[in-house]
Amino acid sequence: MNVVSIRQTASCPCGECPILQAGLCSHADAQTRIDISRLARRVRVARGQSIMTQGDSAKNLAVVTSGVVKTVHMTEAGDTQVLALLFTGHFLGRAFEPVIPLSYEAATDATLCLFNRQGFEALLSRSPSLEHGYLLATLEQMDSMRVWMCLLRGRRARERVAAYLYFRLITGDSADAMTINSGGCSFIDLRLGRLDLASLLDMTPETLCRSLHSLADQGAVVVSSPNVIEIRDTRRLVALSGPSLDGVLKAGARAVV
Repeated sequence: MNVVSIRQTASCPCGECPILQAGLCSHADAQTRIDISRLARRVRVARGQSIMTQGDSAKNLAVVTSGVVKTVHMTEAGDTQVLALLFTGHFLGRAFEPVIPLSYEAATDATLCLFNRQGFEALLSRSPSLEHGYLLATLEQMDSMRVWMCLLRGRRARERVAAYLYFRLITGDSADAMTINSGGCSFIDLRLGRLDLASLLDMTPETLCRSLHSLADQGAVVVSSPNVIEIRDTRRLVALSGPSLDGVLKAGARAVV
């Protein structure tokens, strides 16, 4: 069963929504926005809370309005793998899909805009502009997932960690990591738990820890605390990240990540 239901939520104050002007709703006309506000409900979820479960009946759809949600695939053996991170404006679930194909869990404290799936599908059928916006939002979300695929592909464990740190250093603040510049030094504050970050980078938490300390031994970073990494030598970090990141950075500039 879905862990989050409309009965557990409050009405959604659309005027305060961060995606009103830049997300799905920016494509809706005035009447459609009114219809969306009547259908939408706001829900707050805590880090680690399950939102939708793979294989369940898809009663609801949701859009992330703050925080980070992880997309999780569960194998028949019960193993789980974090496939991607969802950020502000990204969708959970699929319209016109009666079964939830993947699980969604809160990687940080997050807020969502929740819709009854069938009600949202009815809105799409009545509003070509909203349907167009949904298509664009879905394609943009796919672009974000391609960025993560490029970031991981063809790299060893330490290289993936180095690539992730450099990617976040260049792209700036995101819901999963915050870049801090202080006294001429750059720090990355990791907001994901070690288990989630390790799974996203396709490694165990132990391998993630060893990779961070290996980067420190090479003079690229300093592990200031479990969640704060000082970037000591950017050129060294890039050299340790494996294949060129140019294509990843260009794609990341276009995608919402």
